[in-house]
Amino acid sequence: MEKPNEQMTRHAVATFVAVVLTHVLADFMGMTVWPIYKTLAGLDVAKAGWIATIVATGGTALQPLFGSVADRFGARRMILWGTLLTFFSVLLGPLVNCRQALDAWLPSVFGFSGFYLVVFIILAAGRIGQDMFHPAGAALAGGFSAKRGALFLAIFIAMGSIGYGLSQIAFRTVFNQFDHHTEILLIPAAMIWIFAWFKCRPEPAAHAGKKSVVASFRALRPVAVQILLLFFMLAISSGVMGALFFLLPELAQEKGYPAWLGQGGAFGLIVFGSTVFMVPMGYLADRFGKLRTLLAIVILSTLSYHALIRLTPTAPVFMLVCVVGGAFMGTVNPLGVALGQKIAPRENMSVVSAILMGWAWCLASTAPSIAGELYQRLGHNASRTLSLMSFANLLMVVLTLMLIRVVRKKAAEAAVISKE
Repeated sequence: MEKPNEQMTRHAVATFVAVVLTHVLADFMGMTVWPIYKTLAGLDVAKAGWIATIVATGGTALQPLFGSVADRFGARRMILWGTLLTFFSVLLGPLVNCRQALDAWLPSVFGFSGFYLVVFIILAAGRIGQDMFHPAGAALAGGFSAKRGALFLAIFIAMGSIGYGLSQIAFRTVFNQFDHHTEILLIPAAMIWIFAWFKCRPEPAAHAGKKSVVASFRALRPVAVQILLLFFMLAISSGVMGALFFLLPELAQEKGYPAWLGQGGAFGLIVFGSTVFMVPMGYLADRFGKLRTLLAIVILSTLSYHALIRLTPTAPVFMLVCVVGGAFMGTVNPLGVALGQKIAPRENMSVVSAILMGWAWCLASTAPSIAGELYQRLGHNASRTLSLMSFANLLMVVLTLMLIRVVRKKAAEAAVISKE
């Protein structure tokens, strides 16, 4: 007969595995395929950028609300139903075959034809699903271990990155091989979701139902400055990466690389680099300190970004630059979120995760529209566009230095008070 502790451990592990697998699914679906879809479907780059910005900002702005709901009523519903909404994105493929009919049947709104309006609705559903999932999922992963929070959060985000990195390659392959019928991806997606339905059963939090949304935000007042600095730092990191991913097909084509690199290959290599490095980074952050690790990663991320867009090496070297750059650029976010969870009160972890992942991504979501407009105005030059946007990385370094100073000052003040 199993002991109660063994049963609880197995239950917790099963829940963690389910959350990790649904993260793979949520990041595979949703808006992740949009940059490559706009190229495969031959969409207007500027319009595609505005759609990405409007959809992403609208959804991510709600993440703190979703996080507060998860804190009060439990994470299971937000994880399962959020993941389910991301399934809508697989309908984008067959929609291409109906483009002329949709333009004829539906009226144009603000210069967007009927096809673009249906695409907008599909993307909005997927984006809201991703935003429902992430605060609850990140809080569960970060709270799985008090001593190794950064490590488990890194595992969670790394697994999501696997889905994120494979999404464009898989979508492109199915899109081309099955006459745009990407809905067949629903078969493996449904299998993972059913597994999560049975296994994702987190223990109810002791504080569940006790705090309102307003009270959750008020509890963050003592750490407001740190959270605000982290917010802007992560917004810049996500924004410049979002612009890079949005124009990566055009950048690879401009540099003369093989078509497969532009159509998901380079994107997959960047995400692969971040995925491989996330877990070791989480271990290093837990062992040597999150602040020191964060500063090093931010500086290396800035250097990698500039190398990726400014240099034009041979294709094999460019592939290596993508992997190394992804290792640094992709780990800024999980390390920043882990630091925020450590700074904030434990009962507000979902809300803090939502602010640092949701509102930060909301602000960062303006990047595709900015990149799209700049791309049009600069004569369809992706390198020049991304070079201009890359200067924001310098501000990210400054904000990181300010954050370290504030956190250390607060820690010193707390130490003096505890002695008294």
